Amino acid sequence: MAGTMLDADSKPSDADLHPVPFWPVVAQSRIPMALVDRDRRYVELNDAAIRVFQYQRAEVLGRRIGRTSIIDPATADAQWEQLARTDELYGERIVVHANGTQMRVSYAAHATTVGDRWLALFVTLSARFHPRGPDLIGTAPIAAPNGPRSKLTRREREVLRLVALGFDTRRVAADLNVSSETVRTHVRNAMAKTGAHTRAQLVALVLADGLIED
Repeated sequence: MAGTMLDADSKPSDADLHPVPFWPVVAQSRIPMALVDRDRRYVELNDAAIRVFQYQRAEVLGRRIGRTSIIDPATADAQWEQLARTDELYGERIVVHANGTQMRVSYAAHATTVGDRWLALFVTLSARFHPRGPDLIGTAPIAAPNGPRSKLTRREREVLRLVALGFDTRRVAADLNVSSETVRTHVRNAMAKTGAHTRAQLVALVLADGLIED
């Protein structure tokens, strides 16, 4: 979601709506998330995104991102180019909620390749109507993780939380007072436990489990 919505009138094809391997986990998350393809079209969004932003799924799927973002088009294009080049993007935007009110959102985007398709997972990390108002993200209770993700150690979860928030290996190591190799080891172990094939997929899984909580 990342605070971006509607633009073009095109509709998604059946291929567009084919779920990525980790989508069942994302679909159940209370954190708003959406998949966007290389043409900048929404492919799918979870129920949490609908609850927070209040746009109907039919209004969003197949439409181009960016229409409700209050941002210079050149800046938006530059950010998209950065995402396409690095497969990662973090930032804040002012967007228009479905009720017409402006919201400030912070977001992370992680791209991965599914088969021969490039897809970016946009995750809304926080959303507020007022700078000091309540955060609309994470107000629902978090269920206990199930399956392989429940096997992650506390330290692995600490590492992955910082990775999910956009910190590089060196910054994570400094924040946790460990070596960079230790951080890489925790990431590799977490990928093995979750079955994630890429860091982007790993981030999607840990975000879906609510691991960005303070």
